[in-house]
Amino acid sequence: MCNTKFLTIFCSLLYITFVTSDLLSSIDCLNRGFSSDNLLCSNCHDLKQFKLNELENTCQQCCTHTDNDDDDEKGIKYNRAVLTVCTCKFGRYPQIEAFIKSNRPKQFPTFSFKHVPGAEPVLHLYNDKDENVQSLGIEKWDTDTLTAFLEENLQV
Repeated sequence: MCNTKFLTIFCSLLYITFVTSDLLSSIDCLNRGFSSDNLLCSNCHDLKQFKLNELENTCQQCCTHTDNDDDDEKGIKYNRAVLTVCTCKFGRYPQIEAFIKSNRPKQFPTFSFKHVPGAEPVLHLYNDKDENVQSLGIEKWDTDTLTAFLEENLQV
C-alpha cells in the first residue's frame, strides 16, 4: 500500500516537472537544480549528450532566451565578441582568468579581451555592422561554457 502511494506522488511530481509547458518561477527552477542566471536556452540541447534528455523540458522552462535563439537555427552568428572585466577581479572569477590566460582565445580570431577597471565579466556581442547587439553577464560561466558559447555563436 505504501509503495502505491509513493509511486502516485512520484508520478505526479514527474508530470508536474516534465509536462508543464509554462515557464517556471526562479524558485521552482532552483528547486529543480536550475538557475535562470546565465542559463542560456541554447545550452539545454547539450543535455542530450550526457543522456539527460528528460531534463531538457525543465531546462527550457528555466533558461534565458537570447535574441539570437531563433537566429541560431538559421545559422546567423555574431561577428565579434569582446570580454570586458577588471583583472583585479580574477580572484573572484578564476574560470574567466583561466580562459583569458589559456590558448583558448586564439581559437577565435574575432574574440578580444579588454581590461575595464572595476568591471564584472561581461561578454559583448557585435553584429556585422559592428553594433553591440547583446551583452551577457558571465560571472557564473566556466571555461568550457564560454568556449562552447563562442564556438556556437561566433563567426570564425
